[in-house]
Parts: sequence; structure tokens; C-alpha cells
Amino acid sequence: MFGETIVAIATPEGSGGLAVVRLSGTDAVAIANRVFSPGVGSNSDSHRAVYGILSTPKDNKNEISTPKTIVDQVIALPMLAPNSFTGEDTVEFFCHGGTVVSRLVVSACRVAGARPATAGEFTRRAFLNGKMSLDQAEAVADLIHAESEIAARAAIRQLLGGLNSQLVDIEKPLLELLSRLEGGLEFLDDEVPDVDSEEAAGILKKSIEGITNLLDLAPAGRLLRDGIQVVLQGAPNVGKSSLFNELVGSDRAIVDHEAGTTRDVVSSRVVRQGRVFVFHDTAGLRSTSGRIENKGIERTREAVRCADIVLSLRLAGDSAISHEIPREESSSLMVLPVVTKCDLLSASEISQVDQSSVCTSSLDHTGLEKLWSKIDQTVEKFELNKAVSLGVVLNERHRYKLESSRAVLELLLDEFRDSQIPPGDEVVGTLLASILAQLGEISGRVFSEQLLESVFSRFCIGK
Repeated sequence: MFGETIVAIATPEGSGGLAVVRLSGTDAVAIANRVFSPGVGSNSDSHRAVYGILSTPKDNKNEISTPKTIVDQVIALPMLAPNSFTGEDTVEFFCHGGTVVSRLVVSACRVAGARPATAGEFTRRAFLNGKMSLDQAEAVADLIHAESEIAARAAIRQLLGGLNSQLVDIEKPLLELLSRLEGGLEFLDDEVPDVDSEEAAGILKKSIEGITNLLDLAPAGRLLRDGIQVVLQGAPNVGKSSLFNELVGSDRAIVDHEAGTTRDVVSSRVVRQGRVFVFHDTAGLRSTSGRIENKGIERTREAVRCADIVLSLRLAGDSAISHEIPREESSSLMVLPVVTKCDLLSASEISQVDQSSVCTSSLDHTGLEKLWSKIDQTVEKFELNKAVSLGVVLNERHRYKLESSRAVLELLLDEFRDSQIPPGDEVVGTLLASILAQLGEISGRVFSEQLLESVFSRFCIGK
């Protein structure tokens, strides 16, 4: 229940110098003083660290009161409402690290009256207390799970209000339009409408453009969160596994002269220049193969369908890339042609290779930096830097709401252009209210318990 005092370990469990246990709620200070001596003091001591001893409290529920047991030497930091992460009274205990001590601190706080926090409950309370918007709360999770510098920078910018400010710019003109339209409905039918069709259409068009600009950054949000998916694809024995090992910097894939050695997708994550790449070595594509190899080939095709970049490999001396990617699969992919085993070619033969292809050799390690350069150039097209600068890291929930809002706006704009409904019609007001509700669910200005459960259930306990 909201308002109850909750407790949880706020740091990862395991060996370490320090661990943090967080108390938050109406009775946080009182509970802290039951377990901590000399106590955390009065309001004037907010945000002032205190050294002392944390002990298990006396259990007054038993007929025979049990004595206090010292748990640890700790630092207590009280942060009183509203100047805390959650917006309510909070006390954090900094104890020794390890799995035992922090659990004993939590246990002592529970005996003193706190209950265990659920997943994401601290951040949920921060949202409910107006400390952050819902998209900012999601940025907290993105920041915690960031695997690269660029993903962390994007998350912190969204946490500081990047996406929220973009949404406000879209919502404000629509809200003003709705207010004017609703005000106009108070007049008699023969009154002149406060907003004409041309003005309303201009406002809708600008909002559509704003939403489209955000949706253009949706792929960047996924790539920042999940990594850039790079699939190596080609015929058997073309050198996929050897190149894969070169790119990831270790012998992750088995390399052998026998065709069909790779039967399944082998994946490895690489962080380069602040970006996360997920490379996938795949089974060679060929028409004649056994039952097991066919399963591997199907997994290759599935990997290609989910890829952002495909390195399409062919052997040096082959006139064309074998097993071209089907048109329906390649429409949204970035495909980079790669020629392998170029150590078998003479200098004159290498000079005749198509300039769009990268010549590589895993034997003498040539072409790797040029291939990385091509990959980096391709990544620039995903506009990751723009997403970072704006602080916009869209997830599937954001994308769905934005697309739904844009669809209704486009429908409404068409109606205005065709003059089928006047701006003052009640239907227009209803549709605008619906659009604002959809956009409001992104920031959390409009929310339901079901929405909050969906968002915060993905958080870890203690955050």
C-alpha cells in the first residue's frame, strides 16, 4: 500500500566494500531509530550522514523480550520529504558489502516495522510523488542496464527530461486547441467558431511532424538498449566463423575446413567506441544439406530477418555474392558486401574487386579496420547521436502510443482538409482528447494501475 514504509537492498548482492539498504515511507525515520544508534536526529539533520551501530530491535511481540543483536557498523543518511529520490522520508544505510550483512540489515528493518519493497517500488513512488515522469522512470532502468557509454548518456539525458520536453512541445498546441474548441461549444450554433479549419489543420500538421520526428528515432532507441545486431551470412566455408572471431577478438566460433561446421547461431557482444554490437555467426546457406543443417539454415534466415546490419560474404575470386538476401528481408537492412580470403589474390586482382566490397583475410588479418570503418559509417545512418543529444530513447510502449496518436491526427487532418466536419464539432474535441490521453500515457500524465504494473514490473527490487 502506498505510504507504507518499505525496505530493500539497493545495491547488487555479492562481495564488495559497501552495500546500501534503503528505507522509504512515512515511518522511515522512526524505524531507522529503532535499529540504529545514536539515531538519525530531527528535521535539521536531513542529508547529514551519521556513523553508528545497527542492531536488531527488541521483539515486543514475544512475551520474553529478546535482546538487541549488533548487526554492523554503518553510516545512516536520512533524506526527508520532499527532498529524496522517492519524494517521501527516506533513510539509507551504508553497511559492509557481501550477501550476509545487507540481508541482516533488511531483516532488522522488517522486524522494526518495514515491509519488503516490490520490484521498482522506490521509482514508482518517485513517479507518484511527482519527482519524475513515467518516461523518466523508464530511463532509470535504461541507465542501470546500459552496456555502453553512449547508451548511458542517452538514458541520463532522458532522465533529465529530454523526451518529456519533446512531448510537451507536441501536446501544448493540441491542448490549447482543445480548450478553444470546448470554449466555442458554449456559444450558440449561430456564433462564429473560434478556430477555422485552416488554423486547426496547421496545428494538427505541426503535431504530426513532431511525432514523426520522434518516431524516426525509434530504431535508435532499440539499438541503444539492445545493441546493434550484425549478422554474418554466406555460403558454407566462405570464412564467416574466422571473420566472426576476428571481429569479436576471441575464438568464439569453431573454424574447420569441413563445410557445415557451424550448425547454430553463435553470438557475441562487443563494445566499440561507446557502442554495443552483437555479432552473430550463422550456418552457411546452401540448397543441399542434411536435416540438422537445414535447421541451422532456417535459424540463419531468422537471424537475418532480425538484423540491423548484414555482412554478406563471398570468397575471393567468386564473381558475385552467393545466396543474395531476399528482397522482402533486405528492405530495412543495411547490407555490407565482404570478400574473404583475399590473401589468395594478387595485388592486381584485389584492385579489381568492386569498390563497394571490403577485402579481408583472416590469415594475415588484413581488411579488418576497413570493415570496422564501413560498419561505423553504416551505424551513423541510425542517428544514435541525435537520439543521445535530444535524450530520446523510445521503447515499444512509446512507439505504439506515438503511432496510434499520429494515425488519429492524420485522420482528423484529412477531415478538416475535406471540410467534412467543422473545427467546432464535438467529434473533433473527443478525438483531440483521445490523442492527448494517448500521448499522456507516455509521460504518465495519464495512467492506470495496469500501466504502472506493466512498466515497473520490469524493474529490479531495490530500485
